[in-house]
Amino acid sequence: MKRHLVPVSGSPYIIPRLLVFCGSCWLLASWLLVIGLRQPMLPTTQTWLPGVRMMLVMSAIGLVIVWPMAALSTRRDITPATTLRHTIILLLTAQLITWPSGFVTTWLFSRTALIAITLTGWGLLAGMIAAWGRSRAVLWNRTVAMLLCLLLTMTSPIITLLDESIREAIPFSPLTSLWYLAGGGMNQTTMPEWIAGLAPWLVALASWPLIRRQGCPESTKAGH
Repeated sequence: MKRHLVPVSGSPYIIPRLLVFCGSCWLLASWLLVIGLRQPMLPTTQTWLPGVRMMLVMSAIGLVIVWPMAALSTRRDITPATTLRHTIILLLTAQLITWPSGFVTTWLFSRTALIAITLTGWGLLAGMIAAWGRSRAVLWNRTVAMLLCLLLTMTSPIITLLDESIREAIPFSPLTSLWYLAGGGMNQTTMPEWIAGLAPWLVALASWPLIRRQGCPESTKAGH
């Protein structure tokens, strides 16, 4: 093996590999916690569905809470492009849960695609918030970014738990959105569901120019 092909300390390949490893460990731990190693005695779409819904929720928690919290724990300035690249790696890893779930449920392809879009959209939005907090890694920025991620994730579930009749709150959190979409079965997706699924993408993409403009050029080396 050639020497220059071996990753060394400070190599840009180290962090992506670590992210893939940590993301895979999170998914594996979630699988063991939610579904376990033993298959249901009567493996049908109905017996798999509760575990699949919980796996989607766990994936969303990893992308929207765990990853931003870990990213914002650093005290160094990290360029938004670096945080975006790391977020995309984790979003791709999360697809290992989303698309195979369509084979053990009654979802139509359009519903599976919408669930994947919703999960990645919320993950991208949380990554943008983390990118803003890391680009000026002062305590205030990091604290506000962490609170925003928590509010986006937990407000809607708390509202729906207190009053299930308030269905208007469902689209405003990845947890309630994914739980609702995953329970749709063979029902066709609707236009309001697509609008709610694409909304996090639009907000994240619209905020990217502002976040990139705030990034510190001199902090580029800190992101590798």
